[in-house]
Amino acid sequence: MDSPRFIGEGRGWLAARRGWRPFIVALVATGVTGAFIHSHGLPSGIEHPDEAVLTGAGLRVLAVFAAALILWVTEAVPLVTTGLVVFVGLVCAAIDPVATKPLWNVQQVSNWFGDRVVFFLLGIFLVAGSLSASHVVDHGALRLLNILGTSPRRLRQGVYWTAFFASWLMAEHAVAAMLFPVIARIRDALGKPKQSSTYVAGLFLGLAWGCTIGGIVTYLGGARIALAMGIAQAKGLDTPSFFGLMAHSLPIAIPLGIAAAIILEIAFPVDVKDISVAREALAARRRELGRFGPRQILVTGVLALTIAAWAITGVKYLAPVALGSAALLIGSGLVRWKDVQSHVPWDLLIMEAGALALCAALEATGAAAWGAHQAFAQLGGLTPWLVIAAVTVATIILTELFSNPAVVTLLVPLLIASAGALGIPGMDLVLVVAIACGLSFVLPLGSPPLAIAFASGEYTVRKAAGWGLGLDAITVPIVVIVWALFW
Repeated sequence: MDSPRFIGEGRGWLAARRGWRPFIVALVATGVTGAFIHSHGLPSGIEHPDEAVLTGAGLRVLAVFAAALILWVTEAVPLVTTGLVVFVGLVCAAIDPVATKPLWNVQQVSNWFGDRVVFFLLGIFLVAGSLSASHVVDHGALRLLNILGTSPRRLRQGVYWTAFFASWLMAEHAVAAMLFPVIARIRDALGKPKQSSTYVAGLFLGLAWGCTIGGIVTYLGGARIALAMGIAQAKGLDTPSFFGLMAHSLPIAIPLGIAAAIILEIAFPVDVKDISVAREALAARRRELGRFGPRQILVTGVLALTIAAWAITGVKYLAPVALGSAALLIGSGLVRWKDVQSHVPWDLLIMEAGALALCAALEATGAAAWGAHQAFAQLGGLTPWLVIAAVTVATIILTELFSNPAVVTLLVPLLIASAGALGIPGMDLVLVVAIACGLSFVLPLGSPPLAIAFASGEYTVRKAAGWGLGLDAITVPIVVIVWALFW
């Protein structure tokens, strides 16, 4: 089964398939042109970058920023096209007829695009692709299901927790795409027609929920956390290490994971008594993979060394360690380049580079401070825990509608600029957004694992959305409590 287009965490295929692309592109081009023309009537500069004053350059960068968000969300043009247009747009935004020279040059824009987070993402995509190409995760998942799946309930919980833990080591959508055929084989072995079994529907939704919640635990679970940390680093904040992130995310993932496991059993009663045929289907898949041989052992060893190196060297060396591990895996012949490179979403990498460049330009022109003042000034009178709750709710709502990177790119710079006025450490706000934007349970558009599971046809959007809203409601107090007690 080919996984849906959600590999890049985009949501815009709905707009694209309805023939809206030319209209969206024309609207964006008109808006950017109008903003560039209007910008010449604004101040040409500010004395301090943190001043909440909109300058001409700030308006031009905001126009490019808004255009990129719209194009990323709708995918009216390919993600890679938008990323390249951002580069050109930032170069043009620096040109001011009043100034004697551009506010920044092409070299500066290139430096913004070449942020180390982009290379870290490339490294973890290559490492995760190596785990998938060598079938290390396949072997581990099937062995775990064989051990746990001794009854219908245990098998379904096994699927859920396997997806949960596997998403610590691989991108959540990759785990969902990897396990989807296994669950489909179980369904076929049970002989259940589509939407005739609550047990089978729970298998697929358990896959989606497990991947979604497990994907917030480490940097490997999704690109959104690394993107958020990259923006924070560019603004001078100290970001957590590999295990430092886990110390912040696990207190959220564990109780939420347990709550989702309980809801799964309540929402989808077991209506299957015998799973012997399902266990035989899993055994057949294990036989197809063959034994867990020297190649898989060595790849697992490299992964263990990679994680140990991250723990020892700290956050500054996340990218070199990831790239070094990828070089070792590919250069040694443990995995082949042609098998690994297909797991790298190159368009997403360029999108992330463009997002980081936009955030740097927003800060350089003072547009981030101005936008933060406009967006979050009214939160300044709230108590800190209410602010955290409000940010969590806003992030979850936006994530249900837009792509994770777009939500991070929109909120993180604004919240960092507002941290002083809100009375909350900037990194706490960044972590709330980075973690909460991965917790989408309502719409297939809001989460790649949900979209993949929905492709099974086993449950309706209304059925999943009802319980998903319950999980969203549980998420908010968990985040607030964890922030108050552990962060």
